[in-house]
Amino acid sequence: MTPRQLVIKLLDRLDQINAFADLLLESEFRKCELTDPDKALVQEIFFGVIRWRNRLNWIIKNFYRGDFDKSPRFIQSILQSSLYQLNFMDKIPDYAAINEAVELAKLNGGHYWGKKINAILRSFQRNRHQIKWPDYQTNPGKYISVYYSHPRWMVDRWLNRMGTEETIALCKANNKVPELSLRVNKLKTSTTALKKLLSQFNVQTTRSIHIENFLLTDRLPNLNQFAPFQHGLFSIQDTSAGLPCILLTPQPDDKIIDLCAAPGGKTSFLAELTSEQAKIFSIDLNISRINLIRQNLKRLGLKSVQLIQADGTQFSCQNIDKIIVDAPCSGLGVLSKRVDLRWKRIPDQIKELSQLQLTLLTNAAKLLRSGGVIVYCTCTIEPEENEHIVKKFLYEHNDFHIESASRYVSEEITSPEGYIYTFPHRHGMDGSFAVRLVKV
Repeated sequence: MTPRQLVIKLLDRLDQINAFADLLLESEFRKCELTDPDKALVQEIFFGVIRWRNRLNWIIKNFYRGDFDKSPRFIQSILQSSLYQLNFMDKIPDYAAINEAVELAKLNGGHYWGKKINAILRSFQRNRHQIKWPDYQTNPGKYISVYYSHPRWMVDRWLNRMGTEETIALCKANNKVPELSLRVNKLKTSTTALKKLLSQFNVQTTRSIHIENFLLTDRLPNLNQFAPFQHGLFSIQDTSAGLPCILLTPQPDDKIIDLCAAPGGKTSFLAELTSEQAKIFSIDLNISRINLIRQNLKRLGLKSVQLIQADGTQFSCQNIDKIIVDAPCSGLGVLSKRVDLRWKRIPDQIKELSQLQLTLLTNAAKLLRSGGVIVYCTCTIEPEENEHIVKKFLYEHNDFHIESASRYVSEEITSPEGYIYTFPHRHGMDGSFAVRLVKV
Protein backbone atom coordinates (compact mmCIF):
# COMPACT_ATOMS: atom_id res chain seq x y z
CA MET A 1 0.00 0.00 0.00
CA THR A 2 1.40 3.40 -0.99
CA PRO A 3 1.42 6.31 1.47
CA ARG A 4 -1.41 8.08 -0.39
CA GLN A 5 -3.50 4.91 -0.52
CA LEU A 6 -3.10 4.66 3.24
CA VAL A 7 -4.22 8.27 3.67
CA ILE A 8 -7.44 7.52 1.75
CA LYS A 9 -8.02 4.43 3.89
CA LEU A 10 -7.46 6.44 7.09
CA LEU A 11 -9.81 9.24 6.04
CA ASP A 12 -12.53 6.72 5.15
CA ARG A 13 -12.13 4.86 8.45
CA LEU A 14 -12.16 8.09 10.43
CA ASP A 15 -15.64 8.79 9.03
CA GLN A 16 -16.87 5.26 9.69
CA ILE A 17 -15.75 4.76 13.27
CA ASN A 18 -15.73 7.03 16.29
CA ALA A 19 -11.98 7.01 16.80
CA PHE A 20 -9.42 9.72 17.51
CA ALA A 21 -7.20 10.50 14.54
CA ASP A 22 -3.89 10.03 16.36
CA LEU A 23 -4.89 6.62 17.75
CA LEU A 24 -6.21 5.49 14.36
CA LEU A 25 -2.94 6.52 12.70
CA GLU A 26 -0.87 4.73 15.32
CA SER A 27 -2.94 1.57 14.87
CA GLU A 28 -2.49 1.57 11.08
CA PHE A 29 1.25 2.20 11.34
CA ARG A 30 1.58 -0.93 13.47
CA LYS A 31 -0.05 -3.01 10.72
CA CYS A 32 1.96 -1.84 7.71
CA GLU A 33 5.62 -1.57 6.84
CA LEU A 34 6.49 1.97 5.83
CA THR A 35 9.74 3.88 5.97
CA ASP A 36 9.99 6.80 8.40
CA PRO A 37 9.78 9.35 5.53
CA ASP A 38 6.63 7.62 4.22
CA LYS A 39 5.10 7.65 7.69
CA ALA A 40 5.86 11.35 7.98
CA LEU A 41 4.17 11.95 4.60
CA VAL A 42 1.07 9.99 5.64
CA GLN A 43 0.84 11.85 8.93
CA GLU A 44 1.20 15.28 7.33
CA ILE A 45 -1.46 14.68 4.68
CA PHE A 46 -3.87 12.85 7.03
CA PHE A 47 -3.68 15.44 9.81
CA GLY A 48 -3.56 18.28 7.29
CA VAL A 49 -6.79 17.20 5.57
CA ILE A 50 -8.55 16.95 8.94
CA ARG A 51 -7.24 20.33 10.11
CA TRP A 52 -8.17 22.15 6.88
CA ARG A 53 -11.39 20.29 6.07
CA ASN A 54 -13.65 23.34 5.85
CA ARG A 55 -11.35 25.24 3.51
CA LEU A 56 -10.63 22.19 1.34
CA ASN A 57 -14.33 21.36 0.95
CA TRP A 58 -15.11 24.97 0.02
CA ILE A 59 -12.42 24.90 -2.69
CA ILE A 60 -13.67 21.58 -4.05
CA LYS A 61 -17.23 22.89 -4.30
CA ASN A 62 -15.96 25.81 -6.37
CA PHE A 63 -14.86 23.33 -9.06
CA TYR A 64 -17.08 20.28 -8.57
CA ARG A 65 -20.03 19.85 -10.93
CA GLY A 66 -22.84 18.20 -9.01
CA ASP A 67 -23.42 17.62 -5.30
CA PHE A 68 -20.00 17.00 -3.76
CA ASP A 69 -21.54 15.95 -0.43
CA LYS A 70 -23.30 13.03 -2.17
CA SER A 71 -20.20 11.81 -4.02
CA PRO A 72 -18.57 8.52 -2.90
CA ARG A 73 -16.53 8.86 0.27
CA PHE A 74 -13.34 7.71 -1.44
CA ILE A 75 -13.73 10.49 -4.03
CA GLN A 76 -14.11 13.08 -1.28
CA SER A 77 -10.98 11.74 0.43
CA ILE A 78 -8.96 11.72 -2.81
CA LEU A 79 -9.95 15.31 -3.63
CA GLN A 80 -9.31 16.54 -0.09
CA SER A 81 -5.88 14.91 0.16
CA SER A 82 -4.88 16.03 -3.35
CA LEU A 83 -5.92 19.62 -2.75
CA TYR A 84 -4.11 19.62 0.58
CA GLN A 85 -0.92 18.67 -1.26
CA LEU A 86 -1.48 21.30 -3.96
CA ASN A 87 -2.22 24.02 -1.39
CA PHE A 88 0.10 23.31 1.50
CA MET A 89 3.00 21.06 0.41
CA ASP A 90 5.59 22.84 -1.73
CA LYS A 91 7.90 19.82 -1.98
CA ILE A 92 5.39 17.75 -3.95
CA PRO A 93 5.13 18.76 -7.65
CA ASP A 94 1.58 19.48 -8.81
CA TYR A 95 1.75 16.92 -11.61
CA ALA A 96 2.76 14.16 -9.16
CA ALA A 97 -0.13 14.90 -6.78
CA ILE A 98 -2.64 15.05 -9.66
CA ASN A 99 -1.40 11.88 -11.40
CA GLU A 100 -1.50 9.94 -8.13
CA ALA A 101 -5.06 11.19 -7.44
CA VAL A 102 -6.25 10.14 -10.92
CA GLU A 103 -4.76 6.66 -10.54
CA LEU A 104 -6.32 6.26 -7.10
CA ALA A 105 -9.71 7.31 -8.50
CA LYS A 106 -9.42 4.82 -11.37
CA LEU A 107 -8.38 2.06 -8.98
CA ASN A 108 -11.35 2.65 -6.68
CA GLY A 109 -14.03 3.83 -9.09
CA GLY A 110 -12.98 3.29 -12.71
CA HIS A 111 -12.26 5.65 -15.61
CA TYR A 112 -15.29 7.90 -15.02
CA TRP A 113 -14.01 9.02 -11.64
CA GLY A 114 -10.45 9.19 -12.91
CA LYS A 115 -11.51 11.68 -15.60
CA LYS A 116 -13.65 13.69 -13.16
CA ILE A 117 -10.84 13.96 -10.60
CA ASN A 118 -8.40 15.02 -13.32
CA ALA A 119 -10.77 17.72 -14.61
CA ILE A 120 -11.38 19.15 -11.12
CA LEU A 121 -7.72 19.29 -10.15
CA ARG A 122 -6.60 20.72 -13.51
CA SER A 123 -9.31 23.38 -13.23
CA PHE A 124 -8.07 24.26 -9.75
CA GLN A 125 -4.52 24.49 -11.09
CA ARG A 126 -5.57 27.06 -13.70
CA ASN A 127 -8.01 29.05 -11.56
CA ARG A 128 -6.80 28.77 -7.96
CA HIS A 129 -6.63 32.56 -7.60
CA GLN A 130 -10.24 33.02 -8.65
CA ILE A 131 -11.90 31.14 -5.80
CA LYS A 132 -14.88 33.03 -4.35
CA TRP A 133 -14.66 33.01 -0.55
CA PRO A 134 -17.47 34.08 1.79
CA ASP A 135 -17.58 37.86 2.10
CA TYR A 136 -15.46 38.98 5.03
CA GLN A 137 -17.19 42.33 5.48
CA THR A 138 -20.80 41.14 5.55
CA ASN A 139 -20.27 37.73 7.17
CA PRO A 140 -16.96 37.52 9.07
CA GLY A 141 -18.09 34.44 10.99
CA LYS A 142 -18.65 32.40 7.84
CA TYR A 143 -15.45 33.67 6.25
CA ILE A 144 -13.31 32.76 9.27
CA SER A 145 -15.04 29.39 9.63
CA VAL A 146 -14.33 28.49 6.00
CA TYR A 147 -10.96 30.11 5.37
CA TYR A 148 -9.40 29.16 8.72
CA SER A 149 -11.29 25.86 8.93
CA HIS A 150 -13.11 25.89 12.27
CA PRO A 151 -16.73 25.02 13.13
CA ARG A 152 -18.99 28.04 12.81
CA TRP A 153 -20.34 27.76 16.37
CA MET A 154 -16.79 27.86 17.75
CA VAL A 155 -15.87 30.91 15.66
CA ASP A 156 -19.02 32.73 16.76
CA ARG A 157 -18.22 32.14 20.44
CA TRP A 158 -14.76 33.63 20.03
CA LEU A 159 -15.98 36.55 17.91
CA ASN A 160 -18.45 37.52 20.64
CA ARG A 161 -15.77 37.29 23.32
CA MET A 162 -12.54 38.41 21.63
CA GLY A 163 -13.43 40.23 18.42
CA THR A 164 -12.37 39.59 14.84
CA GLU A 165 -8.61 40.10 14.97
CA GLU A 166 -8.04 37.89 18.00
CA THR A 167 -10.35 35.19 16.66
CA ILE A 168 -8.38 35.03 13.42
CA ALA A 169 -5.10 34.95 15.37
CA LEU A 170 -6.41 32.11 17.54
CA CYS A 171 -7.56 30.12 14.50
CA LYS A 172 -4.19 30.64 12.84
CA ALA A 173 -2.43 29.35 15.96
CA ASN A 174 -4.71 26.32 16.09
CA ASN A 175 -3.80 25.51 12.47
CA LYS A 176 -0.04 25.53 13.03
CA VAL A 177 1.85 22.27 13.53
CA PRO A 178 2.65 22.64 17.24
CA GLU A 179 6.06 22.86 18.81
CA LEU A 180 6.98 19.95 21.08
CA SER A 181 7.48 20.65 24.77
CA LEU A 182 9.76 18.38 26.81
CA ARG A 183 9.76 18.20 30.61
CA VAL A 184 13.18 17.34 31.99
CA ASN A 185 13.19 14.59 34.63
CA LYS A 186 15.33 16.36 37.25
CA LEU A 187 15.69 13.12 39.22
CA LYS A 188 17.74 11.64 36.36
CA THR A 189 19.38 14.58 34.58
CA SER A 190 19.55 18.36 34.35
CA THR A 191 18.14 20.75 31.78
CA THR A 192 21.63 21.64 30.56
CA ALA A 193 22.73 18.01 30.32
CA LEU A 194 19.61 16.91 28.45
CA LYS A 195 19.86 19.84 26.06
CA LYS A 196 23.45 18.83 25.27
CA LEU A 197 22.54 15.14 24.90
CA LEU A 198 19.65 15.88 22.53
CA SER A 199 21.90 18.00 20.34
CA GLN A 200 24.01 14.90 19.75
CA PHE A 201 20.91 13.37 18.12
CA ASN A 202 20.48 16.54 16.00
CA VAL A 203 17.54 17.62 18.17
CA GLN A 204 17.90 21.36 18.78
CA THR A 205 16.03 22.79 21.77
CA THR A 206 15.34 26.11 23.45
CA ARG A 207 14.39 26.70 27.06
CA SER A 208 10.87 27.61 28.08
CA ILE A 209 10.62 31.12 29.50
CA HIS A 210 7.87 30.01 31.90
CA ILE A 211 9.18 26.84 33.59
CA GLU A 212 12.91 26.26 34.06
CA ASN A 213 12.98 22.52 33.37
CA PHE A 214 11.00 22.58 30.10
CA LEU A 215 12.60 22.49 26.65
CA LEU A 216 11.00 23.26 23.28
CA THR A 217 11.80 21.66 19.93
CA ASP A 218 10.21 21.31 16.50
CA ARG A 219 11.13 17.66 15.99
CA LEU A 220 11.93 14.37 17.74
CA PRO A 221 12.87 10.90 16.50
CA ASN A 222 10.49 7.97 16.92
CA LEU A 223 10.07 7.87 20.71
CA ASN A 224 9.64 4.09 20.74
CA GLN A 225 13.25 3.81 19.61
CA PHE A 226 14.71 6.94 21.20
CA ALA A 227 16.97 6.00 24.13
CA PRO A 228 16.81 9.32 26.09
CA PHE A 229 13.01 9.03 26.19
CA GLN A 230 12.91 5.29 26.92
CA HIS A 231 15.42 5.78 29.76
CA GLY A 232 13.05 8.30 31.35
CA LEU A 233 15.17 11.44 30.94
CA PHE A 234 12.19 13.48 29.79
CA SER A 235 8.44 13.48 29.21
CA ILE A 236 6.33 15.04 26.48
CA GLN A 237 4.21 17.64 28.24
CA ASP A 238 3.07 21.07 27.13
CA THR A 239 4.35 23.92 29.27
CA SER A 240 0.77 24.93 30.01
CA ALA A 241 0.15 21.51 31.58
CA GLY A 242 3.12 21.96 33.90
CA LEU A 243 1.94 25.31 35.25
CA PRO A 244 -0.80 23.89 37.55
CA CYS A 245 1.83 21.72 39.26
CA ILE A 246 3.98 24.78 39.92
CA LEU A 247 0.88 26.60 41.20
CA LEU A 248 0.16 23.75 43.64
CA THR A 249 3.60 24.26 45.29
CA PRO A 250 4.05 20.59 46.24
CA GLN A 251 6.40 19.98 49.18
CA PRO A 252 8.10 16.87 50.59
CA ASP A 253 5.82 15.19 53.18
CA ASP A 254 2.68 16.66 51.57
CA LYS A 255 -0.28 14.37 51.06
CA ILE A 256 -1.34 15.10 47.48
CA ILE A 257 -4.22 13.85 45.33
CA ASP A 258 -4.33 14.01 41.55
CA LEU A 259 -8.07 13.53 41.22
CA CYS A 260 -8.33 12.97 37.44
CA ALA A 261 -4.86 11.69 36.82
CA ALA A 262 -4.63 9.94 33.43
CA PRO A 263 -2.45 9.94 31.40
CA GLY A 264 -0.26 10.85 34.37
CA GLY A 265 1.73 13.87 33.23
CA LYS A 266 0.86 16.00 36.25
CA THR A 267 1.20 13.06 38.67
CA SER A 268 4.74 12.34 37.49
CA PHE A 269 5.72 16.02 37.52
CA LEU A 270 4.52 16.33 41.13
CA ALA A 271 6.64 13.28 42.06
CA GLU A 272 9.67 14.83 40.37
CA LEU A 273 9.13 18.24 41.99
CA THR A 274 9.03 16.65 45.46
CA SER A 275 11.94 14.26 44.80
CA GLU A 276 9.48 11.44 45.54
CA GLN A 277 9.22 12.55 49.17
CA ALA A 278 5.52 13.43 49.03
CA LYS A 279 2.66 10.96 49.33
CA ILE A 280 0.88 11.17 46.00
CA PHE A 281 -2.42 9.42 45.29
CA SER A 282 -3.16 9.22 41.58
CA ILE A 283 -6.85 8.56 40.90
CA ASP A 284 -8.67 7.66 37.71
CA LEU A 285 -11.87 5.80 36.92
CA ASN A 286 -10.63 3.84 33.88
CA ILE A 287 -8.36 0.85 34.54
CA SER A 288 -6.71 1.02 31.12
CA ARG A 289 -5.81 4.66 31.80
CA ILE A 290 -4.50 3.66 35.22
CA ASN A 291 -2.21 1.19 33.44
CA LEU A 292 -1.07 4.01 31.16
CA ILE A 293 -0.04 6.02 34.24
CA ARG A 294 1.76 2.96 35.61
CA GLN A 295 3.77 2.54 32.40
CA ASN A 296 4.69 6.22 32.43
CA LEU A 297 5.84 6.11 36.05
CA LYS A 298 7.92 2.99 35.36
CA ARG A 299 9.66 4.61 32.39
CA LEU A 300 10.53 7.65 34.52
CA GLY A 301 11.72 5.48 37.43
CA LEU A 302 9.13 6.89 39.85
CA LYS A 303 8.01 4.58 42.67
CA SER A 304 6.33 6.79 45.28
CA VAL A 305 2.93 7.22 43.61
CA GLN A 306 -0.05 5.15 44.76
CA LEU A 307 -2.50 4.42 41.93
CA ILE A 308 -6.20 4.16 42.82
CA GLN A 309 -9.05 3.21 40.50
CA ALA A 310 -11.97 5.33 41.66
CA ASP A 311 -14.58 7.86 40.60
CA GLY A 312 -13.25 11.34 41.38
CA THR A 313 -16.76 12.65 42.01
CA GLN A 314 -17.25 10.14 44.84
CA PHE A 315 -13.76 9.35 46.16
CA SER A 316 -13.51 9.83 49.90
CA CYS A 317 -10.66 10.37 52.38
CA GLN A 318 -9.57 13.03 54.88
CA ASN A 319 -6.86 15.56 55.74
CA ILE A 320 -5.26 15.92 52.31
CA ASP A 321 -2.81 18.82 52.03
CA LYS A 322 -3.07 19.54 48.31
CA ILE A 323 -5.32 18.42 45.47
CA ILE A 324 -5.08 18.97 41.75
CA VAL A 325 -8.36 18.75 39.85
CA ASP A 326 -7.43 18.47 36.18
CA ALA A 327 -11.04 18.27 35.09
CA PRO A 328 -12.32 16.63 31.90
CA CYS A 329 -13.09 19.48 29.52
CA SER A 330 -13.90 20.39 25.93
CA GLY A 331 -10.19 20.67 25.09
CA LEU A 332 -10.68 23.83 23.03
CA GLY A 333 -7.24 25.02 24.13
CA VAL A 334 -5.41 22.13 22.47
CA LEU A 335 -6.83 22.18 18.95
CA SER A 336 -3.40 22.45 17.32
CA LYS A 337 -2.41 19.07 18.82
CA ARG A 338 -5.81 17.36 18.61
CA VAL A 339 -6.54 18.04 14.95
CA ASP A 340 -9.90 16.25 14.86
CA LEU A 341 -11.26 17.57 18.16
CA ARG A 342 -12.73 20.74 16.62
CA TRP A 343 -15.05 18.57 14.50
CA LYS A 344 -16.00 16.22 17.36
CA ARG A 345 -17.18 18.87 19.81
CA ILE A 346 -20.71 20.37 19.92
CA PRO A 347 -21.87 23.31 22.07
CA ASP A 348 -24.08 21.19 24.36
CA GLN A 349 -21.01 19.26 25.56
CA ILE A 350 -19.64 22.36 27.24
CA LYS A 351 -22.72 22.59 29.45
CA GLU A 352 -22.59 18.87 30.26
CA LEU A 353 -18.89 19.04 31.11
CA SER A 354 -19.35 22.09 33.34
CA GLN A 355 -21.70 20.10 35.57
CA LEU A 356 -19.09 17.35 35.95
CA GLN A 357 -16.33 19.89 36.59
CA LEU A 358 -18.24 21.55 39.43
CA THR A 359 -19.06 18.15 40.95
CA LEU A 360 -15.37 17.14 40.92
CA LEU A 361 -14.28 20.42 42.49
CA THR A 362 -17.00 20.19 45.14
CA ASN A 363 -15.92 16.67 46.10
CA ALA A 364 -12.28 17.73 46.25
CA ALA A 365 -13.20 20.37 48.83
CA LYS A 366 -14.46 17.63 51.17
CA LEU A 367 -11.10 15.86 51.13
CA LEU A 368 -8.96 18.86 52.02
CA ARG A 369 -7.66 19.85 55.45
CA SER A 370 -7.95 23.44 56.72
CA GLY A 371 -5.22 25.54 55.18
CA GLY A 372 -4.94 23.11 52.28
CA VAL A 373 -4.80 23.99 48.58
CA ILE A 374 -6.80 22.93 45.52
CA VAL A 375 -5.63 23.76 42.03
CA TYR A 376 -8.49 23.51 39.55
CA CYS A 377 -7.30 23.41 35.95
CA THR A 378 -8.43 22.65 32.39
CA CYS A 379 -7.05 22.68 28.86
CA THR A 380 -9.88 24.83 27.52
CA ILE A 381 -10.33 28.58 27.03
CA GLU A 382 -14.10 28.61 27.54
CA PRO A 383 -15.34 30.67 30.54
CA GLU A 384 -18.20 28.24 31.30
CA GLU A 385 -15.60 25.59 32.13
CA ASN A 386 -13.16 27.91 33.87
CA GLU A 387 -13.95 31.10 35.79
CA HIS A 388 -17.69 30.40 35.84
CA ILE A 389 -17.00 27.11 37.66
CA VAL A 390 -14.76 28.89 40.16
CA LYS A 391 -17.38 31.59 40.85
CA LYS A 392 -20.09 28.98 41.43
CA PHE A 393 -17.78 27.03 43.72
CA LEU A 394 -16.79 30.06 45.78
CA TYR A 395 -20.44 31.11 46.11
CA GLU A 396 -21.18 27.73 47.72
CA HIS A 397 -17.89 27.49 49.69
CA ASN A 398 -17.15 30.68 51.61
CA ASP A 399 -14.30 28.91 53.42
CA PHE A 400 -12.19 29.09 50.24
CA HIS A 401 -10.48 32.04 48.56
CA ILE A 402 -8.34 32.59 45.46
CA GLU A 403 -4.64 33.13 45.98
CA SER A 404 -3.26 34.98 42.95
CA ALA A 405 -1.18 32.90 40.57
CA SER A 406 1.10 35.91 40.06
CA ARG A 407 2.90 34.88 43.27
CA TYR A 408 4.06 31.68 41.59
CA VAL A 409 4.20 32.26 37.82
CA SER A 410 4.79 35.14 35.41
CA GLU A 411 2.27 37.98 35.43
CA GLU A 412 2.21 37.67 31.63
CA ILE A 413 0.08 34.53 31.97
CA THR A 414 -1.92 35.69 35.02
CA SER A 415 -5.32 37.34 34.69
CA PRO A 416 -6.40 40.31 36.88
CA GLU A 417 -8.54 37.87 38.91
CA GLY A 418 -5.46 35.80 39.77
CA TYR A 419 -6.04 32.92 37.35
CA ILE A 420 -3.48 31.38 35.04
CA TYR A 421 -4.95 31.88 31.58
CA THR A 422 -2.91 30.92 28.51
CA PHE A 423 -3.88 31.25 24.85
CA PRO A 424 -2.08 29.71 21.85
CA HIS A 425 -1.96 32.97 19.89
CA ARG A 426 -0.79 35.07 22.85
CA HIS A 427 1.63 32.82 24.71
CA GLY A 428 2.90 30.23 22.24
CA MET A 429 1.55 27.30 24.23
CA ASP A 430 -1.72 25.39 24.59
CA GLY A 431 -4.77 27.23 25.85
CA SER A 432 -5.29 26.50 29.54
CA PHE A 433 -6.73 27.69 32.83
CA ALA A 434 -5.66 27.16 36.44
CA VAL A 435 -6.63 28.68 39.77
CA ARG A 436 -5.20 28.24 43.28
CA LEU A 437 -7.94 27.87 45.92
CA VAL A 438 -6.95 27.98 49.59
CA LYS A 439 -9.15 26.58 52.35
CA VAL A 440 -9.37 29.09 55.20
